[in-house]
Amino acid sequence: MTITQGQTDPSHVESNDASVRVSRAALSARLNASSATRDEEHSDEAETRQAAEACVRRTSHHTRATSTMDASTAVAVYGPDDTNASERANNTARKAVTMLAAPAGAEAENSGADRWLDEREARTELPRMGWCTGLADVLAAAYAGDLHADTSGTVRRREGHGRRVRAALVELLASGGYIAVPRAGRRGPVTVTPDGVTAHRWCTAAPDLLHKDHRAAYRARVRVHHTGRTGKQSARDQARSLTPLPNGVEEKRRRAAQMRQVEQWAKEMQATRERLAAEHAEEDAQAEQERAAALARSQQEAEERQAAEDNRREDGLVMSQHGPQKIVMGTGKRRVTVKRVSPSIWNVVVRGAVYEVSKEGGEAWPWLVVAPDRTRIGVCSVINDAPYAASVRDIVRTHADTLERGETFPEWPQPCAAAEPEGTGPGRSAATGGTSGVGQTDKEPEPNGPEFPDRAVTAVGLSSPVGPPAVGKAYSSATPARAVALDLLGSRWVAECDRHGPVSMGLSKLGDAVADIAAAYVYDIEQDAADAARAHLDAHAREDADVMAPEDIDAAQALNLSRVQWRTLGWIRDGKVRETSDGFSAYDISPDRADVSKRIRKTLVPRLWAAGFVKVFAIAPGVREFGLTDKGARALHLWSTALRISAVSEPKKDTRHAAVKSYRYRWLSAGETWTGEQEKAQAAADSEQSANEQAAALRAAEEKAAAERAATPTADELTVLEALNAEGLDAGAAAVLSAAYIGHVVTRYRPGATSARLDERTGRRDRRVTRTYNVNDVEKPITSAADEAVGAVAANLTDAAAEKWHALCTWVDTRHGVHRLDLAAAIDAGATVLVALAEQETAEAARVAE
Repeated sequence: MTITQGQTDPSHVESNDASVRVSRAALSARLNASSATRDEEHSDEAETRQAAEACVRRTSHHTRATSTMDASTAVAVYGPDDTNASERANNTARKAVTMLAAPAGAEAENSGADRWLDEREARTELPRMGWCTGLADVLAAAYAGDLHADTSGTVRRREGHGRRVRAALVELLASGGYIAVPRAGRRGPVTVTPDGVTAHRWCTAAPDLLHKDHRAAYRARVRVHHTGRTGKQSARDQARSLTPLPNGVEEKRRRAAQMRQVEQWAKEMQATRERLAAEHAEEDAQAEQERAAALARSQQEAEERQAAEDNRREDGLVMSQHGPQKIVMGTGKRRVTVKRVSPSIWNVVVRGAVYEVSKEGGEAWPWLVVAPDRTRIGVCSVINDAPYAASVRDIVRTHADTLERGETFPEWPQPCAAAEPEGTGPGRSAATGGTSGVGQTDKEPEPNGPEFPDRAVTAVGLSSPVGPPAVGKAYSSATPARAVALDLLGSRWVAECDRHGPVSMGLSKLGDAVADIAAAYVYDIEQDAADAARAHLDAHAREDADVMAPEDIDAAQALNLSRVQWRTLGWIRDGKVRETSDGFSAYDISPDRADVSKRIRKTLVPRLWAAGFVKVFAIAPGVREFGLTDKGARALHLWSTALRISAVSEPKKDTRHAAVKSYRYRWLSAGETWTGEQEKAQAAADSEQSANEQAAALRAAEEKAAAERAATPTADELTVLEALNAEGLDAGAAAVLSAAYIGHVVTRYRPGATSARLDERTGRRDRRVTRTYNVNDVEKPITSAADEAVGAVAANLTDAAAEKWHALCTWVDTRHGVHRLDLAAAIDAGATVLVALAEQETAEAARVAE
């Protein structure tokens, strides 16, 4: 069937009538259920319900007509094919029933429909608001008009002397915009805002959603605010106030104020952008003017220099700060550039000529400086197996100056490799027998020949007519790292180092080498730059500690010490190995446990002794101690370094080194000794016993002298005690003199004491000195004699004179009655009081004499 515009669809009308009937029945059922349990006590509510039902019946035809009119309007607006027509009709009918069912006047709030709507909204919003029963009670009292505020800001239940309301609850409600409190200094009733009226209805409709106390409500608000974007502390801060009613008057007001602030901020930002743009434009214009002026000045200066160059006199004179000077060409040093091409080749360029620095004969040869005509002109100094730039420049400048004068530069002779004896190679000289003393077949080492020559920095000197100079004696220079001044006044300093390349390089703040001296860290004091250079040298030393020459690695490999041998040599170096009739033992060898010992194999130490690594000491009859010889110390150092850098590996079995002793070892376990060993051991034991007896006698004498000093009061102590016993002494002076007397007595019994502790035993009038402390804060209890001497005097330290003697304490704890008295300050204060008392007595005596 087709329905034209302006007509009403019967199906819509029937659905509206059905919805109205259903809503009316639901409303009647809710009203009957809510009133059934209280009909006897509240008969007026039953009458109201009956009146509402009658009103609904009387106006049902009006509702049907209104629904029909709304449906017609909906069809006219949305069309006949609207799919939401039934739902829209139900909403319209529900609103009509709610409006018609509400009684007039003040009874509108208590109607069942409003309570149903309030409960639904309360179930949705109240859990997120975090309210407690206390807040609801205060809001209900304000809603009833029972809250009044006086001029002091106190809110009471009734005006005048009523019961006070918690200020925290009032502040919470006021912070959320639920109540309005009179301003400070005024009194009047506390009124409820529209948001407060709505919140009161919600609390009344759903009281089970309120928390029992304010703490639970606070925790609930914290949980609500603590989201993914809000931290815990921020959530706590926000939970200290109530949030406004959702979509309420206060929330709308705050949003409007926030929007006004945002708009004001946007205006200010736009003004700031315009101002900054104007300032930047002005600065750019000024910079452009300065650049133009600088360019004009530079062009003018260039023109002036060119004019001066054109007008220069041809008499060979030039003006300087010292007057006319004759031009002498070539008086300065030549510019020599040293550049690393590869690890084994360096190039040196001077006035277009290219010199070469290399090792022609291999790694065993020194660094040779070769001229462009392939003649060898000298050997440069070496640092860290690299040519030293200053040495190279000196050789090249000398060669260039010699050629410029027309003279002949002597060629450096090539070392003769055939001069080495058979069996020696690079790094081994003929004087050492080819093995550096490790495993040699001689029974005794040479008296003055070092078995393990130390090898530090490889340095080969200047050109020599015979051959390469000795290591370390060729070229002497300043310290590799030093402090250098950047100006003549010495106000700016940098640290530079020569060990990073052919040229000196500055050091940054972190000690790293930088190629540009401008990037180096600048110090204001020379000592700071020197300390930085010293720390840089220490870093080089730590790096060099793990660097070994090939000869040293060969010597370490020849040692071939096992783990047991290496560990035993370390114990012997620390003096932990001894021999008794029970055998060899190492004592206190654990780094983290005390009194840990270990038995050593019978043949281990004697074999190390036979190899020349260990020496024997007779320290007591039947007891021997061992130490390392120079050869043993060098062997231990070489093997430890090589093992640390993984240049060697430990064998599984002990190595049998060649014996250098012509006689065998004599074991104490077998009852064997060397000639004179018993006498030396007995003499050593007697000497140690005599030293111990002398030390004991000296300690006894010192203790006796200390006891005598402690038993004899000093003159200052007696003076203070005499002043304390004088009559007419006020409480403040008595307290200071008592503290001074305590200082004299405590320092007499314990000379190193610096402070004393005062404790209250039974009360504030019963103070006693209980402990003393030295400068290292080592605590000792006071002796009985000292306690007896100062026991009566400590009673003068009363609370009445606390201002006087508290100033002499380094720590005051009045709550627990503990004080820390500074003895030196107390003695000085006592001396000051004695001087004042003496002056007072002198003045009084003069007045009496007059």
